[in-house]
Amino acid sequence: METLATTTLLEHIQDNTTRLEFNKTAAEQNLDVAALPNDTKVLDLEQFKPRRNRFRGKFATSSVEDFVNYTEAKADLGAECFVYPDDMTATAVLNLGSINAPGHADSLAKMKLKTTAAFDAINKTDGAARSQQQLAEWLEDWRDSVQGLTNDEQALTANQVIAAIRRITIKAGSTSDHTEGQLSATRSSLEQVEASSNNEPLPSFILFKCTPYQGLAERTFVLRMSLRTVEENPLLSLRIIRPEQHEEEMAEEFAGLLQEKFGDTLPVTIGAFSA
Repeated sequence: METLATTTLLEHIQDNTTRLEFNKTAAEQNLDVAALPNDTKVLDLEQFKPRRNRFRGKFATSSVEDFVNYTEAKADLGAECFVYPDDMTATAVLNLGSINAPGHADSLAKMKLKTTAAFDAINKTDGAARSQQQLAEWLEDWRDSVQGLTNDEQALTANQVIAAIRRITIKAGSTSDHTEGQLSATRSSLEQVEASSNNEPLPSFILFKCTPYQGLAERTFVLRMSLRTVEENPLLSLRIIRPEQHEEEMAEEFAGLLQEKFGDTLPVTIGAFSA
């Protein structure tokens, strides 16, 4: 029993000697590491002090003005703002520091631009098949934002577009033509279905003008209208043309808006950052 105790004591002495030598060498080489016993618990005493050792925290808002004001008030050395285009968010890292004097990068301000009701509406309808009545009612709800355009670039008012949608009729006839247009769809190899709207010009495109995000400028989205039939009933769908281009342009506009607000206070970069 005495031999076992002596062996254990010698092991502890050897471990302590090794740790002391390591910590001494680490300190001489200015390394921020330390060797500790396995059963050592490190306790952060900051929570017991009347004040924190340094400022840090996370601020979140959907207001551009509040985001800019908070960021400018709390920005430290090397602060930078990053705009992430996929979800139209901005993150300001307030204590990023520099390459030679890096900060902890844990003091953050975040903002997510809020979409408008009109932009939500066209995103929900993008690619969705609707009946004549459903599409006409949707267009009536947003008549102030809507214009039409025919294949030959004839402009149509919202009233003309809605009237044309309501009066769509389906014509079926035998043909061997396999060509498929925006407003015609082949049912079988010998039957073609075509949409017409009596004497009303039928739009091929819907121009939808709206402000997509609060704080950004108004823009026009072009939606292509297409037709398919189910049991003699026409189903119409609208699809946004070149949505990726709109996303890129809106992200650039967002970054430009923030850079204009910040001026020389801190740079704005499109991309994501993680420490």
